Amino acid sequence: MKKIILPVLAVSLSFAACVGGGYKKPSVDLPSDPQISNPQVNKDIASFESYKWWNVFQDIVLDKMEEDSLNYNQDLKTAMARVAEAKARLTIARSNFYPSIDLKANAGDSKSIQDLKDYGFLSSRFTIGVAASYELDLWGKYIKQSESAKSDFLASQADRDAVRLTLTAEVAKTYFQLKALDSQLEIAKTTLSSREESYNVYNNRYQKGVISELDLRRVEAEMESVRAQVYTVENYVKTAETALSILIGRNPRAIIEQELERGNKIEDIIIIPEIPTAVPSDLILRRPDVKKMEWTLKSANAKIGSARAAFFPTISLTAFGGVASYELEDLFKDDKDTWSYSGDIVLPIFHGGKVVKNYQAAKAGYEQMLSSYQKTLQVAFKEILDAINTNKFAKDTLTAREKQTQALKKSYELAVKREKSGLGDLLDVLDVERMYLQSQLDLVTAQMNRLNSTVDICKALGGGWTEEKGFESK
Repeated sequence: MKKIILPVLAVSLSFAACVGGGYKKPSVDLPSDPQISNPQVNKDIASFESYKWWNVFQDIVLDKMEEDSLNYNQDLKTAMARVAEAKARLTIARSNFYPSIDLKANAGDSKSIQDLKDYGFLSSRFTIGVAASYELDLWGKYIKQSESAKSDFLASQADRDAVRLTLTAEVAKTYFQLKALDSQLEIAKTTLSSREESYNVYNNRYQKGVISELDLRRVEAEMESVRAQVYTVENYVKTAETALSILIGRNPRAIIEQELERGNKIEDIIIIPEIPTAVPSDLILRRPDVKKMEWTLKSANAKIGSARAAFFPTISLTAFGGVASYELEDLFKDDKDTWSYSGDIVLPIFHGGKVVKNYQAAKAGYEQMLSSYQKTLQVAFKEILDAINTNKFAKDTLTAREKQTQALKKSYELAVKREKSGLGDLLDVLDVERMYLQSQLDLVTAQMNRLNSTVDICKALGGGWTEEKGFESK
């Protein structure tokens, strides 16, 4: 056997170096990094380095909801279970580095027949012992499988972090939406109360013949229009409440029976005054979705090495040691020991093209992951650029809405005075009143958009995720 194994080993080892194929990080044409030595720029970026990035809004109710989502959200639990599964598969892959040891027992009868007239010879045999087998990983097949499993495990961790980041961003945005709807509902109800008072005044005037029925019906129509708006916003509030309840992981009973706690009014929630406009590329490259795709790419590369190793011989060593006897009661008596050992070499010759096609499929899989990795980088830089631009426009829009609302408030007050003094027209009052209501609602939307744009920047920058520690939940 040595005369056979040693030459095969010598020839095979000469090809072993060809089986490897180490991973090389793809080159990416990244934008030139900005000058971040400026203390102000460093200060702006530092605001987003905390993994609890939502603390920048200084809302204790939001903080509590974020913690609940990290503890109870079902999508996050699913992602965490995938991490546990990937970890178990890594252990399975690493088990190939060790021999397999089994306890084997055998009992059987056999009969030998000399001719058709002979009843034959009946014999029994009983065996028990320990069998061991081990496959030499000369070509790195199991090493590559282990590398692939490890990369899959780390990719699952990065995917979990990406789910966490998306989840916490959605919690913040849905919370801000709920707060905006609360404010809009309050504005609509206040306006409805004012319209109802105005309707009573104009109804009295109509009863006295001071105004026409046409004017009264115009006032009534405006009142009912606001009432319908109240109902619409109330429905939006309920929908936002249930959506937020799902995100923070409430059970069905709590969704139905428990009210969501309210925190600061939307106009009182802290908005970060300075948003970074200069962001280093390596900060974006640490995003969990980018790291996930890089680990997936590494896994695909390792699968190429594993598939390439299938072209080479498989060398297996087996051994058995135990006791054997023709009688069960004599099995454990002295001088009943038995043993054996062997070595097997299997060289693939013809498998219907399976070996070649597996290798080609692995290479094609790597090319897919490479394209996905490049696309993920494109999306990452797009998201941060969009988030920074959106934040700037949201800030400018909020300022414009504030000025518009102030101007319409003053215009409404003047229109009411002119109408009461007989110098103005009812239609002017109704038109200005309608525009003033809409401007108030638009102002609240602008406040929500300003907050959401800050959330988008936190998310685009990775939400404090670091390569060393990952996305910490506590």
